[in-house]
Amino acid sequence: MFLAGVSMLAGPAYAVDCSGLPTSFNGNEFPKGNFFSNFDGRLASCYLINLTASSGAVTAEGDLNATYYTIFFKVDPRYQLIVLGDFPNARYMNIAPYDAHFAPIPFISDTDIAPLTPQYINPFKPGNSYISGQKYAVPINLGGTPGTVESGCSTNAFAVDVNALDGTQRHQSMNWNADPGYTQQNPQVPLHVVDTPLHSNPNTGVMLHVRTYLNIAGQIPTEDVPHVILRDVASGCAYPAAYALQTLKVVSTNRQMATNAWMDSVQEGNHINYENYLPQLCYAVDPQNAIAWERGAEYVQGTGLTDSYVSGTLPNGIPQTLAAAGEVLRIRMRVPTTPPTPCTDGCSRSGNEQTRYTGLSFVNYTSQSCGCNTTIMSIADDAFTQDPNGYATLIVGTGAIIPSWITPANGYTFRDLTTIPNYQQFNNLVLRNILANSTFGCSGFVIPYLTEAYTPTGNLTSDYMPVVDYPLAATLPQAATPLKGSQACGAFPPNGRPAGLTACTVLAPVAIGITGVTTQCAAPGCSGVVAQAQPPITITGHGFGFFPLGLPYTGDSGYLQIRDTTQGWDAGHGTDQCNVTIYQWSSNLISLVINPNGVCPLVAGDKLTFKVWNPQNTGANTATINATATAQ
Repeated sequence: MFLAGVSMLAGPAYAVDCSGLPTSFNGNEFPKGNFFSNFDGRLASCYLINLTASSGAVTAEGDLNATYYTIFFKVDPRYQLIVLGDFPNARYMNIAPYDAHFAPIPFISDTDIAPLTPQYINPFKPGNSYISGQKYAVPINLGGTPGTVESGCSTNAFAVDVNALDGTQRHQSMNWNADPGYTQQNPQVPLHVVDTPLHSNPNTGVMLHVRTYLNIAGQIPTEDVPHVILRDVASGCAYPAAYALQTLKVVSTNRQMATNAWMDSVQEGNHINYENYLPQLCYAVDPQNAIAWERGAEYVQGTGLTDSYVSGTLPNGIPQTLAAAGEVLRIRMRVPTTPPTPCTDGCSRSGNEQTRYTGLSFVNYTSQSCGCNTTIMSIADDAFTQDPNGYATLIVGTGAIIPSWITPANGYTFRDLTTIPNYQQFNNLVLRNILANSTFGCSGFVIPYLTEAYTPTGNLTSDYMPVVDYPLAATLPQAATPLKGSQACGAFPPNGRPAGLTACTVLAPVAIGITGVTTQCAAPGCSGVVAQAQPPITITGHGFGFFPLGLPYTGDSGYLQIRDTTQGWDAGHGTDQCNVTIYQWSSNLISLVINPNGVCPLVAGDKLTFKVWNPQNTGANTATINATATAQ
């Protein structure tokens, strides 16, 4: 079968004749060349499908310094999706798939993407400077098994498979089936759809984001816009873009169509309901801060596993109130160290920066998941005037007369909100940290989900948490002075736990205990560990406290251990040979995945011991439970 037509989908501005291109493959369609010379060369515009900039992901409570390129596709084992493009001159980039619940599944960050050939470099690697035209390709596997690949459709000579992502995966946490309190209170709630140990209930649809932050304005060449190619798994050859979009209809940039066809909006709604059930927690009220900063829910559609979001709500009408009183919004904070990139002078990352990106966004907020919340301004880390230690003072005007000394020379950053349309509805601030360094314990990741950041011992993120107040504009000092508090980060109150928002105090700890352990939990009452290559584990009980090293977390710690006494391996504790990825750690539920690293196999009949320590009450007894792995 052959396709007729002229393509203007991607590639050069001139028209290319795409007629006669094969749409089925019998073994001799492409005897010469390779996948990239045949499909990303002269005929690129016939095969490349542009991802579209997702304005909703950027403006709806997002960061205006970000560009989200988005595409949707059906998980069908007959196909493979290849994402390809040039590394952008940006601060950060990642390629992140989301499953049919709009929840994140394993992604690939910029530094981990191997360039297409050895002649190219990855400009995000420490020490590498940006050079235009550096190519990459990331395949999204959809469950198929390659057949006999035509010689002209081969990618064997290129760094492609090393970057592979698995679109058949489902997310491994946020499973209300395993939360007995929720299911008992909501017995009619639909089950959370999960995979099986045999991977027989895979994901059905993917939303893919290629996210970039701080692309240099006006210098984003068209080749930096990522594309996808739909590939036939059996032959390795590519389908023409028009055929993929209009006939096969397994890939689309139309969000509504894709949501109706491949995504699961019912499960999305159930995730939101579950997050609304979970308690919002508070240790103490910060007497210096006009707003209470709280880390958001674990489930927010389209958020990344590399990001933490901490927000604070201001009174409705605050711009008008401040203007009438001659006051300003003052925000004092310490800005983490970040890379000097992007640039045009050959700068590069050191790799020692505290975060890859930090940004503060101003939002007109109405309600959760209404689709009507809009970001009106975002300030990136490098836009703050900072002293040598990173302290910054931001003055936001909403109509009051601003003194002449509010200048960068005097240590101030100034923004005039009245120049922005609809600023009168501003009522919410969002602090975003991306890719915190493992040695930096003061990012938003250290704050537990749905928990306020302030404790009786200080802010969990120390001075890196913004402090908001409303001084009279005329009384602002001639020079900005840093507001310094406790230098300790992650200072959870010992031997205590937070109360709800109303009480907002430190409560006595609950005795620690484990009541159950399971792998995939398909229904309430689930139990038992099923042997599999990379087992997801849910531990239920009470008195677990909060994980202090930030979530999500991959590595070992002093607070959890999994021991296979049959095979003789340990995972997750101290310097164990295998680590774990922890997604969720609340007082009554821990969700994680064991990373076997080739040395921690789990087979039927293995005897297992699970141990948990409460990080805020380490002197208490250890909670322990034993289990025997069963066959799939």
